[in-house]
Amino acid sequence: MKHMTMKDIADICGVSLKTVSRVMNNSANVKPETRQKVLDVVEEYDFRANMLAKGLRQKRTNTIIFFIDKYKEGYWSIWQNHMLQHLFKKAKRLGYKIVVSPSSQKGYLNDETDGFNLISSKMADGAIILDSVDNDIRIELLNKNKVPYVLMGQKEGKDIHWVDLDNYHTGYEGAKYLTEKGYKSICFLLGHETFHVNKLRAKGFTDMAKKAGVEYQVEFGVDSVRLAYEIVSEIVKKHKFDALFISGDERAIGVYRAILQAGLNIPEDIAVLGIDNISLSEFLYPSLSSMDQNADEFAEEVIKMLDHFIKGDKGDINKQVLINNKKIVEREST
Repeated sequence: MKHMTMKDIADICGVSLKTVSRVMNNSANVKPETRQKVLDVVEEYDFRANMLAKGLRQKRTNTIIFFIDKYKEGYWSIWQNHMLQHLFKKAKRLGYKIVVSPSSQKGYLNDETDGFNLISSKMADGAIILDSVDNDIRIELLNKNKVPYVLMGQKEGKDIHWVDLDNYHTGYEGAKYLTEKGYKSICFLLGHETFHVNKLRAKGFTDMAKKAGVEYQVEFGVDSVRLAYEIVSEIVKKHKFDALFISGDERAIGVYRAILQAGLNIPEDIAVLGIDNISLSEFLYPSLSSMDQNADEFAEEVIKMLDHFIKGDKGDINKQVLINNKKIVEREST
């Protein structure tokens, strides 16, 4: 059988070459029945467009590398998976596909599987980096090679392109909410201090706790359900806190287990407030109060900014965008 082309597919379907192109590029401007007809023929003849050749013609691959830190090979949380779904949707709307690459701020040079090899080989148009830390050599490399990128996370430096949720106010508003509810002693559990998001949340939390005059404590390094369980198991033995604020709703599973195993009740003995408002939150028992993160707007701003850089648009665009995310969804745990 001869090598199938898009023109062959168009002839078989009785549609224009442009229509087939639209279907192959996931354009919205195709009738559902026409799209299905083309896809059926594509599947029947096992047709695959030559993406490399297409990229060479356009001088673009329509591919974005999404770098996520591979800390302890854990890769990502439920929130990050939720965020990625929004990015996929926004990117697809503009004709991009996203390739996920577990990466490291200091170890990609010796890892041939890292997506930076695609970047250096011109097989991707740009990059998104999630969870950057101080002295992240990936950002230095991208700037040096003039590769379009957007960092999902606030970082100092006028030449750094980033979009972020207002994590300082996440910590601040969480502490404010708990103190206004009457809680007098609060422990804030966060991931590792090396990540800017955790530093900012801790700063906002401590500023508000000091202002309110309540007893407080910050525990860094709580980056898994198991660690949340182990640390809170020790905390509850001292009966010191009447509220726990946990960064990452899924880690509340460990928090709940530790509290209940100690014979304590939520929220009567200890209240629990989370961050992210993932769908799991309302199905915990008691249901978890949580600070909602504006994932849809976050993804929209990231993809819009990166698309601007990739296309080399001349119009002005804010290269550092901070998104308000102060909404608290109150449930049974507080």
